[in-house]
Amino acid sequence: MGRSAARPWADGRPPHLPVTRGQLPEVCLLPGDPARVDLAGEVLDDYAILGQNREFRVGTGRYRDTEIAVCSTGIGGPSTEIALVELAGLGVRGVIRIGGMGALRADLEPGTVAVVTSAVREGGAARYYLPPDTPARPDPAVAAALADAARACGRPSREITILSTDSYYVGQGRPVDGLEPAAAERLGQVRGLGVDGMDMEAETVLAVGGAVGLAAGVALVVHANRATDAWLEEYADPQRDIVRVAAEAATRL
Repeated sequence: MGRSAARPWADGRPPHLPVTRGQLPEVCLLPGDPARVDLAGEVLDDYAILGQNREFRVGTGRYRDTEIAVCSTGIGGPSTEIALVELAGLGVRGVIRIGGMGALRADLEPGTVAVVTSAVREGGAARYYLPPDTPARPDPAVAAALADAARACGRPSREITILSTDSYYVGQGRPVDGLEPAAAERLGQVRGLGVDGMDMEAETVLAVGGAVGLAAGVALVVHANRATDAWLEEYADPQRDIVRVAAEAATRL
């Protein structure tokens, strides 16, 4: 059966992800950056890149005896929604978002591993999958597996709440020329929410993932701290660590 505008799949292949049904294992890690799909090959064995289309780069490998996929989502909710819906249609059953975040608390230093327990919701795509007034939370088994895996990997994690927003600059309180007052006001608003940090994808992974039948969790590395203005310049090692933590968690699911 050919593609249609409403159902743009054909012969088991979705319109965006460069794979077909039967190529992916049941667990998939979700970095935002396509380059981090390649980085995962430094942690996983028997690793192979299956392809790339737009921001979606996909690889598969093995951690111990567990087969694991890695699929980049791009930045923000809309492209992440596409990845989640298509992964579910391809037979994936569990997803772990791995990436970076900006911390709002001084004690969350750059390089800290954090497991998200709840996401405050400001994204656009996720509202169609979970009512806007319903908190976005991880699958309890995935969150517990991530915390256990972090300890096993020697990177004990912090449990955090996060604000997911579609904006990287003014929406996260970063000054833009001519918009400095608006950015400062926004940062004050965010701090008033009482969240521990900000990112752009956690809400979508949790809300959309849960709605389409995926057991979803989020593990992040602190890349920046807005309380101390610290920035993690070299993040390859922490990102390898977060891949290892997520892969270890996958073996427990």
